[in-house]
Amino acid sequence: MANLSVKVTGLKELKQRLSTLERKAKNRIAVKAMRRGGVIIRDQARANAPLLKEKVPHRKRGTLKKNIIASTKPQKDGSVRTIIFVRSLKNSKIIEFKGKTGKGGAYNPNDPFYWRFVEFGTSKMPAQPFLQPAFASKKEQAAREIITTLRDDILREAKK
Repeated sequence: MANLSVKVTGLKELKQRLSTLERKAKNRIAVKAMRRGGVIIRDQARANAPLLKEKVPHRKRGTLKKNIIASTKPQKDGSVRTIIFVRSLKNSKIIEFKGKTGKGGAYNPNDPFYWRFVEFGTSKMPAQPFLQPAFASKKEQAAREIITTLRDDILREAKK
């Protein structure tokens, strides 16, 4: 899978103000800003994700959209990372389904394992990308939201 990223430059004054804050405040502010940027891209990916065209017994309509999430976590090196991805079903839920129905995990209507076939296509099915176009179309808006949130929260924290 492609590794996509956005680099924001020209934030020297924000970085200087951020360096004066304590570590917990830095993490709180950075996580909040990155989460807001990630939500913009996640919402666009959900809007881009295709729905089932016809009803099938082993798929629920909207399973793919519902499982697109954004996860934001501070890293050990001090940076904050946001990842937008399709959440897979927990193993306990897969085992529970197999036990109740006797069917394989692929027939679980709540499992969006098939997202990669939709995003990248197969030999018999063309790709219908929804994650990469969401990033490409909303990365500038997400970066602006991150910068605005950082600026506002750093100034608010510096006034305390």
